[in-house]
Amino acid sequence: MTRTALFLALILAAKSALAQGLTEQDLSYLKSRFGLTPGSGVLAELTANEQNALHSAIDDLKTYPEARDRQVRSYLHLVYGRECKRWAREHPGEPCSPAPDPAARPGKALSDRICADCHLFGSATAPSFFTMAQRRVYDAHKVSHALRHSPGMVPIKLTPEQLEQLAIYINSLRQ
Repeated sequence: MTRTALFLALILAAKSALAQGLTEQDLSYLKSRFGLTPGSGVLAELTANEQNALHSAIDDLKTYPEARDRQVRSYLHLVYGRECKRWAREHPGEPCSPAPDPAARPGKALSDRICADCHLFGSATAPSFFTMAQRRVYDAHKVSHALRHSPGMVPIKLTPEQLEQLAIYINSLRQ
């Protein structure tokens, strides 16, 4: 009986450790590094298992910030793709959740189509739109210049209206 009780106690302890989800430290890291809040679409839609996996990605490599950022970016890309698929099933005709700010919605939709792979959470060679927004305020001219003059940037031709929409979206990520 004692072994059984001990075994059950260990199982319950393991389950409660696995059910931790995202901690306050995790949320603080996600906000400072990626501009994500608990209400952000990608975080609000996480399942319990996804929260636990993201917590592990953040916590396991916290002493190696560069590797942690890379691992978390990779995981966020994965779950964002899932979130977009869930959103599209529930909202036919809309590929991903809209930006909270109605003025930024056309720019976010544009970003989801052509920019998100590299700039949503950043990559090894491209800064995230959140990081870009912290550095400066963008207008259509600055977005156009960045598209033409950034090393490694895939050539993209946007209309003046699309450039303005993208600038509004990027600026909406400023803190």
